[in-house]
Amino acid sequence: MKKLLAILVLTALLLTVGLSMYRVGMTAIVEHPALEAIRQGVLDKLQEKGMKLGEDFEELYQTAQGDMNTAVSIAKQYSNSDLDVVVGISTPSAQACANAIKDIPVVFSAVTDPVGASLIERLGKNNGNVCGISDMTPVRTQIRLMKLVMPEAQTVGIVYNSSEANSVSILNSAKETCDELGMELVEIIGSNTSEMINALNAVVSSVDFIYIGTDNTAANSIAAIAKSAKTAKVPIMAGDIDIARGGGVIGFGFDYYNAGLETGEIVYQLLTGVPVSEIESRLISADSLILYVDLDLAEEIGLEVPENVVSRANVVVKNGVEEEMD
Repeated sequence: MKKLLAILVLTALLLTVGLSMYRVGMTAIVEHPALEAIRQGVLDKLQEKGMKLGEDFEELYQTAQGDMNTAVSIAKQYSNSDLDVVVGISTPSAQACANAIKDIPVVFSAVTDPVGASLIERLGKNNGNVCGISDMTPVRTQIRLMKLVMPEAQTVGIVYNSSEANSVSILNSAKETCDELGMELVEIIGSNTSEMINALNAVVSSVDFIYIGTDNTAANSIAAIAKSAKTAKVPIMAGDIDIARGGGVIGFGFDYYNAGLETGEIVYQLLTGVPVSEIESRLISADSLILYVDLDLAEEIGLEVPENVVSRANVVVKNGVEEEMD
């Protein structure tokens, strides 16, 4: 009888532990190093706070493989999965989660324009169940930087998917910047890799450089985009360091692991009882910006990068080696 009682008590304790484990759902629109870095940053921040994965919390993670219908399906599945917090990484995934989930907190990350994407009313504190971190990339600075590298440049080709709200916001900023600089902006639009490459090949010989912001479709297509640009000897400026690593001469963007840590801080606050209405949605810290320069690729396409740009770089590729600078 005593053994039976002990077993019942132990079972009850195990059930209690199981019930007290927090459940965090995360989803991204595509598999991409920047988005994976955010996911890892969230997990690391929770563990840094003393929460053990598999004991204090568990993670559910799915990617939509670039398909919006899949993103919606994942969000609906999460809405019925008894989760404590859902993290939508990228604008499409965050929108799908915010639309499908109303009774638990939704945290967005890597969302360029959360207001324009109708996730929140304003940066700062909001009512509702949605909050998070914006990666509004400094478009004006990026294009001005490339103009510094190429003073004679007059025409910029911007590669983007017009169905991504984040990319439309970047497009509008790029238009304003090009107008200020007296430059022409050529739109290179595609909803998938094939469409993007066809659109790019039609105009690549007429642009001085290609600009890619934080477009998810372009990120997924960067190998093909870079091949076309390299053949035409047209440099790419990327607003995402991982996109730049795929074939850009210059990259100026955020360290997305740090963005994940900031997102994880919000997730931790929510799990420990802070209401969504008390959490400020904000931009990624400017300290997370990184300047990347690929001197090997620049030499290969005949572009000279000024020393005053190289000297400010955080990461330089030279002689086949990527080196972090002091």
